[in-house]
Amino acid sequence: MRIETLLSKFAIKGINYDPQSGGGKALLSAEEQLAVVGLCWHESPVGWLVLFVEGLRDVHALKQLQIATRGEVLRLMEDWRGVYPEKALTALCATAIAEATQQNGQVCPECNGSGKVLSKCNHQRKCQCCKNGCIEWTQETRFAYFAQVLPVTYSRFKRYNEVLFKIVNWLIESRITAVLTMEEHLEKESQLMYETN
Repeated sequence: MRIETLLSKFAIKGINYDPQSGGGKALLSAEEQLAVVGLCWHESPVGWLVLFVEGLRDVHALKQLQIATRGEVLRLMEDWRGVYPEKALTALCATAIAEATQQNGQVCPECNGSGKVLSKCNHQRKCQCCKNGCIEWTQETRFAYFAQVLPVTYSRFKRYNEVLFKIVNWLIESRITAVLTMEEHLEKESQLMYETN
């Protein structure tokens, strides 16, 4: 079962798990899938929040993720030398969450994610701004995103980037832990169901 299938339980758009419907039968019922989330939640709550933001654009999960990320930023910046404004924490959190939940990159504003643009002669051309409709995360794109919240010089951003790098890794590792935990649990459940049949 794919992660999208499980996450879709929290936004039931067009998915019917009723065995009576002709739309295919799920391996696990809706209640069983929700139980899996509950059982796996404690392994990596931050990872689950990342998945909810990434897969469902869940506003409540985003607020919780911002709080958790801010706590981690504060922990990492305990020994920070010098001063920094409150907006720096917000910019670090926003940039790290954006990168962790959009790992392929941001949707390109020039081609709107299509990867193609029209030339002056109305011929389709490959968009030179992105790769397959997404602008990949680089030092420059991180700086641009960060500077939307806290407009600083690039040299100052490089100092913040040390913390940003650690936060992004922390979020991605938490996400991986949540996915692996869920997959392990689903595999055990499937094996148990197979043995009982």
